[in-house]
Amino acid sequence: MTLLNVDAALPSQTWAVVRLLAYLGKSIAVNEARALVSPPSLQPEDSKSRPPFENAISSLSDLGLVHIDGESQELSLAGPARELTSSSDLDAYTSILRRAVLDADRNINLGADNDLSGPRDLTRALAWLLSLDPMDQPVDWVTAQKLLDKDIEKDRVLRPEVHPIFANETRWLRLGHWAPALGLAAAPLIRSEGRSPLVSDCTAAIKQTVNELWQITQRVNAVEALRTLRESLPVLPGGAHSLAIGVTDPGENVAGPALSFALLRGHDEKWIRLEHDDDARKILLVHDPERPASPRPVSDITILEAIRG
Repeated sequence: MTLLNVDAALPSQTWAVVRLLAYLGKSIAVNEARALVSPPSLQPEDSKSRPPFENAISSLSDLGLVHIDGESQELSLAGPARELTSSSDLDAYTSILRRAVLDADRNINLGADNDLSGPRDLTRALAWLLSLDPMDQPVDWVTAQKLLDKDIEKDRVLRPEVHPIFANETRWLRLGHWAPALGLAAAPLIRSEGRSPLVSDCTAAIKQTVNELWQITQRVNAVEALRTLRESLPVLPGGAHSLAIGVTDPGENVAGPALSFALLRGHDEKWIRLEHDDDARKILLVHDPERPASPRPVSDITILEAIRG
């Protein structure tokens, strides 16, 4: 399985299967699930193409989220997907899917070579994308190629062993489905004529992770919060997956542009409050586009009640 390959599922296809199983609350025969989720009208016209249902089952199985009993051919939720208590809780599934994709055991030796097995191709792509500044122009397929070519020729931001990040345009287009679905990128507000443009806006994933890690009204040292967020989302610059492929470490007390953007949005949207105590021993430096020459010092982050949306 490689999640950016045409034979892998799109995240919406995996959700269709998981939602059915969560709604039923029990296992179901594979053939029955296929009939419900993938009726003949949804079958690909090209007989050589594998049906989306088969792609979804394969990808979910590889991610440890569904299981097929070898004897009964019953399909059931597996692993953390069994935590789902509602067939309408897409947010919970997003978190489960993101954790499965970024799981350390599924991304071993991420920077050693360009092995595409498991979710490695997607993980590398996400780590590279989050090394970019969300305040820059949205990145489409053409821009991505230029940036990666420049990396190869000059800066060597990434380890040479991991190139190419995108072997073809198809993989970039599929990233356009996966990255926003995981909350680790967004489509630009104003669409250009580019091919599946993306912005390295990870606000959705940060908001969800913050709400999972800390309680409302809890006040957390900002540098400690940075370390915890990198552990939970290791594709952030400074996180284990990002470091593995060669993305420059911003530093233990520097948020970096992508995370800074998410934190500032959180402050503006009032689901966190960024605070500064002059006497604090640990200070996080947040990149503020309104003052690019002088990072914003943050000593603590207070968790506020998140308004849905």
